[in-house]
Amino acid sequence: MLPKLLNTAKLKVKYVLGNHTTFKSYPDAEDIIFELIRDYCGKVAKEIKFTNVSLAKKYSLDENRTNDIVEKLLVEKIIKVSISNSAYTTYEVIRNPYE
Repeated sequence: MLPKLLNTAKLKVKYVLGNHTTFKSYPDAEDIIFELIRDYCGKVAKEIKFTNVSLAKKYSLDENRTNDIVEKLLVEKIIKVSISNSAYTTYEVIRNPYE
């Protein structure tokens, strides 16, 4: 199970202040993983899973931007592919960079 911990010493100032949504670059891959983990820490869920479709819808992203964000998180080994079919891919967060 992913640790339910947000170590404030590892957070950027914009997350501590809660103003990350006001930046022009919002949402980037780091913003999304922060929000997923922040929300996960406040819930009883045992895992964090999302699809490329749900990510695009939640953050109003086009397909290219969604793919870029997902690719960055995959390369950094923060997420992994959980399920993949012709309609969508499900990803699972496997590393908490804020623990």
